[in-house]
Order: sequence, then C-alpha cells, then structure tokens
Amino acid sequence: MRTRFSRNNSDALTVDLTPMIDMVFILLIFFLVTASFNKMNAIDIQRPDGATNDMQGAVSLVVSIDAENGVWIEGEPVDIRKLRSRVKTLSGDHTSVMLNADRSVDTGRLIEVLDQVRLAGVDNVAVATARQ
Repeated sequence: MRTRFSRNNSDALTVDLTPMIDMVFILLIFFLVTASFNKMNAIDIQRPDGATNDMQGAVSLVVSIDAENGVWIEGEPVDIRKLRSRVKTLSGDHTSVMLNADRSVDTGRLIEVLDQVRLAGVDNVAVATARQ
C-alpha cells in the first residue's frame, strides 16, 4: 500500500522552459531584423526618384551623404579622407555597400564617395533611390 501512494517529489516540481526559450529566440530575431532596417533611416535624406529599385542581397554597410555633403557610415559622421580606411575596417570579404545620398547632393561628391568605397575593395555598390 505504501508503494502505491508514494511519489517522487522531483516529478511534481519540474517546469518546462521550452516555450519560454522559444519566445526569447523569436524576440531576439525580431529585434535583430528591425535593427538592420533602422540603419537606412538614421539620417534624414530625401532620395532621388528612380524607375528601378533593384537591391540584390542584403546590404552589410550603409554610407550616407546628407544635404550638406556630410558623409556618414552607419549613422556616424566620417571625414572623406578617412572614408576608405573606415570602409576597409568595417567591411568583410564579400561586402555590399548601399550609398544613401540626398537628392540635392552634388554629383562630384557622390562620385568622390563612390571612388573611396571602391578603392577600399568593395565592388558591390548600389545607390538608394525612392520608388516613383
């Protein structure tokens, strides 16, 4: 009779943590994805209109040029003379760079930034445009 009613107390105290761990991973993925979308909108830039808006693959580095011709990398200002070394430092082997330039930016400044990015060893460079 005693063996029939005796229970192991450890069975009654176990808590299944699997759903909580699943939720934590889902929230982590959500915040990582939204953080990558916020990189593009860190600086107030009016993009030029374009008929095509083709972005192949994920962008790993965003270089922005504001209306005052200031150059920014990932939301931090950078001097044009240090742009090449910063891009080299931040880029990996297969990096793609998105140039996010304001529509009022001088073409010469855009070409200067594009040249510095390409001299840093990045071949996959795209210019962000707004859809018409």
